Amino acid sequence: MQHLYKRVQGWSAFLELYEEMVKEAPRSGAVFVEVGAWKGRSAAYMCVEIANSGKQIDFYVVDHFQGAAEQIARREPELASGTLFEVFTENLRPVARYYRVMKMGSLEAAAGFPHNSIDFLLIDGAHDYQSVRDDLAAWLPAVKPGGVIGGDDWTKPGVRQAVTEAFGDRLTLFGGTNKKGFKKCWKTIRK
Repeated sequence: MQHLYKRVQGWSAFLELYEEMVKEAPRSGAVFVEVGAWKGRSAAYMCVEIANSGKQIDFYVVDHFQGAAEQIARREPELASGTLFEVFTENLRPVARYYRVMKMGSLEAAAGFPHNSIDFLLIDGAHDYQSVRDDLAAWLPAVKPGGVIGGDDWTKPGVRQAVTEAFGDRLTLFGGTNKKGFKKCWKTIRK
């Protein structure tokens, strides 16, 4: 299947991590979660990677589809019209069988996953310190020991502070760089 993510407006600085996670996943039984979807660009990429792998990976996409603070401040048209979820659904229509959407807040969704059930978690919801800290606290118990946790927006001070407090020197930075030369993405392995 050809990738369709470039047709979807949004961000996707961590695609190499998605490729790596699919490659390392077992043939069946893996559980992946993406927190924060916007219009589905990175989710579309993951779905095609899963499809092309032939693996049975349960991929959950979590978002309340009400936008994050910076999107609301920019007055994104899909937020003003209340159509963000419909835009996301239409963007992912060709790969609909490869994901399950959880249209709810991150903390509510995290409560629905049993401890040690997630192989790969990508956190890219709100970008302020308290939200990232809350996301990490809520989701971490659900990630299997040895599971990978990653995220975007390392260059945002609130993200960097919350992630550093949670994982310290166990972090790996990767992805493109911003104008100041800082790596944009982070990942760690749950102990």
